[in-house]
Amino acid sequence: MYSRELDGATHRFGVTGSLWHGVLVMFDRETGSYWTQIDGRAIRGANQGATLAHVPSVFTTFGSWVDAHPDTLVLDKADDERGQAASHYAEYFADPERLFFEHLGADIDTSVVRPKEIVFGVRNAGDAVAVPQATIERAGIVHLEVGGDAIVLLRDERTGEVRAVRSARELVRVAGYEPTVRVADAANGEVMRVDTLEPVRVDRAFWYAWARTVPDARVHGE
Repeated sequence: MYSRELDGATHRFGVTGSLWHGVLVMFDRETGSYWTQIDGRAIRGANQGATLAHVPSVFTTFGSWVDAHPDTLVLDKADDERGQAASHYAEYFADPERLFFEHLGADIDTSVVRPKEIVFGVRNAGDAVAVPQATIERAGIVHLEVGGDAIVLLRDERTGEVRAVRSARELVRVAGYEPTVRVADAANGEVMRVDTLEPVRVDRAFWYAWARTVPDARVHGE
């Protein structure tokens, strides 16, 4: 998710219908510049080279979100979309081998993760690491070193939400709690809320999209 504020002005965005490395491309109505969804960078037009400010967001279930934020407003769907139960891309998401374009799976490292596997990517201080979804699902918590800093990925087994936080301590999940709510210091047992730790941006993407956007990214477990 990105801020619509750029150089003191609020921009309005739409979808171009084009893809960049297999990822959605947006455009701003003020200049017609093209922006990538995966990193919020302008790749064409008057704003080329600019980057939108990232706004933290949560990938979770609606029920879990409303429990935590009961006053949430919901964007109303147009009448012709109300009965639509599935994504337009449901078949694409369901087929692990199907790619929009065959070249998307070429010339990327597939020794650890397949082109269309979901990864959670973290960037810090010029370094980047991708953690396969299967890895975080098995472990529930993954400790990384990215750009010289200790970063921890945690998964909520109930909702599938994955968060990244900065912590030099080894953390473990606390039994009876969702891991994104409470963790403990492995050394002394101190229990803490994850939202008291410094959050780090984590991107959820197909490996082919992440690998092409961040070509120097490492894969956790290599």
